Amino acid sequence: MARVLLDSALPQLDHLFDYAIPAELADDVRVGQRVRVPFRSQERKSFGYIIAFADRSDFGGELSAIADLVTRVPLLSPEVWRLARTVADRAGGSAGDILRLAIPTRQVRVEKQHLAARAEARALEAEAEAEADAPETPGTEAGPERFPEEAAIAGQLVSGARLALTASHGPERLHTGEWVGGWAARLARLAIAVHALGRSAILIAPDYRDLDQLRDALAALGHPDIVRVDSRQSNAERYAGFLRALDAEPRIVLGNRSAVYAPAHRLGAIIMWDDGDPVLAEPRSPYVHARDAALVRAALSAEAAPGESAGLFFAGHARSAEVQRLVDIGYVGAQQHPPRRARIIHADAAMTPDAFAGRVPEFAARTIREGLRSGPVLVQVATPGYAPVAVCTECGDLARCRACSGPVGFRTVGRASCRWCGEYATEWRCGTCEGTRLEERGMGSARTVEQFERQFEGARVILSDGEHPRERVDARPALVVATRGAEPLAAGGYRAVVLLDAERLLGLETLRAGEDCLRWWENAAALSAPDGVCLMASGGGPVVRSFVTGREEEWLRGELRDRHALRYPPAVRVASVSGGPDEVARALRQLSELPGVDHLGPTPVPPGGPAKTPAGLVRAIVRFDYAQGDEVASRLRGALVADAAGSSSRTRGRAPGRARPEALRLRFDDRGVFDG
Repeated sequence: MARVLLDSALPQLDHLFDYAIPAELADDVRVGQRVRVPFRSQERKSFGYIIAFADRSDFGGELSAIADLVTRVPLLSPEVWRLARTVADRAGGSAGDILRLAIPTRQVRVEKQHLAARAEARALEAEAEAEADAPETPGTEAGPERFPEEAAIAGQLVSGARLALTASHGPERLHTGEWVGGWAARLARLAIAVHALGRSAILIAPDYRDLDQLRDALAALGHPDIVRVDSRQSNAERYAGFLRALDAEPRIVLGNRSAVYAPAHRLGAIIMWDDGDPVLAEPRSPYVHARDAALVRAALSAEAAPGESAGLFFAGHARSAEVQRLVDIGYVGAQQHPPRRARIIHADAAMTPDAFAGRVPEFAARTIREGLRSGPVLVQVATPGYAPVAVCTECGDLARCRACSGPVGFRTVGRASCRWCGEYATEWRCGTCEGTRLEERGMGSARTVEQFERQFEGARVILSDGEHPRERVDARPALVVATRGAEPLAAGGYRAVVLLDAERLLGLETLRAGEDCLRWWENAAALSAPDGVCLMASGGGPVVRSFVTGREEEWLRGELRDRHALRYPPAVRVASVSGGPDEVARALRQLSELPGVDHLGPTPVPPGGPAKTPAGLVRAIVRFDYAQGDEVASRLRGALVADAAGSSSRTRGRAPGRARPEALRLRFDDRGVFDG
C-alpha cells in the first residue's frame, strides 16, 4: 500500500491517507510521484503525492486504490518532503501549501523533452566512459586557486557552517564589460566555489533585479548553466528548471523566496542576500519567511547526513535583527573584518538650520551639482507618486477612501486616489466638515522630479519607482530620483548619493522602522562610486548617527535588548490568531496552561482596509519563547483543525470554496504584526 498526501487546502486533510496499489501500477509507482486517487467516493478524484510505502494499514476498512499516475517522474524528493512537513508544522500550517510553492505546475511537453534529453545524455556519457580512463567529476571548473577567499568559505559551508557577511559598498565591473554590485560578484564566486566541491548551492535574493545581477556575474565567471526559480518565468520555463534541479548532479539554483524549497542534489550551501527585505516573507499561507525555511533546511540536512550538512550564508549591506540575534547567541558566525563603506557625511555638519534650497538643503544641492559634473547622482526619496497625502482644504483632516477607509494621496498631478485599494477619489466628501476640495501634502517621487527639473535646469532627470522601474543607468551625468528599493545600478557607481526624508521614514508606524531605514540607506550608499560620497540630507537621533558613523551593529544590539525586555520579536516569537470572538477564545484556551506564553488582546480588527476585512472579527497576538514554538504551533494548529472540521454544519448554503468570515486564522512570525 501507499501513503499519500492529498493536494488539499483543507487543514483537516493535512495527513497521510492509505491507498492500495493496483496490480497494473505495481511496477511503476515510486515515492514522490504525483497521483490521482479517489476521495470520499470512487467518482470523486483528488491529486496527491506518494510519501511512503507500507506493508499494512491502520485503517480497518477496505482501502481504495490509486486511480492513476499523473507522471512517472518522482517530483517530490524525500528531502523536500521532510522540509515541507517540518516548516509547515513550525508555522501551524499545511504541508500541501508548502509543496504548492516548491513544485511548479506540470507541463507535459516540457517533461517529455526533458526525459528525452536525459536519455540521450546518458547514452553519450556511457560512450564517453567507454572511451576514457576516468569520467570528469561534476563541478571541477573552479578550483581553490581561482577564488581562494571564497573557496575557503565554501569549505566551511559544505561542512555545515553558518555565517553572516556584511558586504562592502561599491560596484564591480565584470570582464564582459557589465557592471554589477560587488556583493553579486562575491556571492557568485562563492556559489561556484561550492559547486566546485561537487555540491549544489541555492542562491536566494529578494527580487528580479538582484537575480539578474547574480545571473550576469555567474555567466561572466563561466557558469551560465544555472537553474533559475523566478516568478517572472513562464510555467514552462519554471517546470523545465525544476526538472533539471531534480537530476542527480550538483547545480547552482538561483531564485527568489520559493527557491529555498528547490530540489538540490547534495546540497552544500544556502546563500541568501538581504534577508531583511520583506519580499522574502511568503505572502501565502503558512507565511513562512525564506530565512526561517533555510534555517530549518540546514538543520534537517545535518540530521539526515552529518557528514554532508548544508551550510548557511546570510549576506547584506545591513544585518537584519533576526540574523543579529543568531550572531549574538553564537548560532551564526560573523565576519572578522569590517566592510568597506562609502564616505558618508551628514548635511548638518556643513549647513545652518535654515539653509534649504527647495526640496533639499543647500549643501545637498551643491553636492548634487558637483556630482553632475562627472557622472550620475542618486537621490533617494521616501514615497512614490506626486504627493503621498491628501487633506481636506477646509478643515485639514486627512482624506479617507469611501470604499475601504484607506489614506488618499495624489499619484499624479490633480488626480487623487486611495493608497490601499487604488479607487479614485471622485466626488469625495470630507467626513468631518463635508468639504469637497482636496489639498496636496508632502513630496512624492514624481513631485520631486518636477521640482528638480526646475532647480537643476539642463540636467537629465530620471525617475525610478514602482510604476517607472529602471534597472540600470549609464555613466553619463543624470539626476536619478528613486524610491527606496527602486534605485537603479549605475555604471561605475554614482558620484553622489543623497538620502532625503529620513524623518518621514523613521516616523513610519512599524516596529522595524529603524532597521528598515538602515537597510534602505546602506543599499543606496552601496551604489556609490569608490570615490563618491553619500550625504544624509537631514534627520537625527541614534539610528541616523549609527548609519553615518558605521556603528549599526552596536545600535542593533541595543534594539534587541529593548525588544527582549518588552517581549517583541525577534527576541520572542509571535503568532497572530484572528477570527470570530468565540473561535479566538477557544484557541487561546489551548495555551492557557503553557508557562512562558502570553497574549495581547483579543482586540477588534478594524473592518475594511486593503484586505476588505468584514466587521465583527477580533485578533490576539500570542508571544512565546523559541523553545515553546513546537508546542504552541501544535496546539494552535489543533484548534484550527477542530474549527475547520466542525464548520460543515455552519457553512451549509455557502458557496463552495468560500471560507466563513469568522473562521480561525493563524499567522506565525508576522513581521508587520505590531505595525500601526
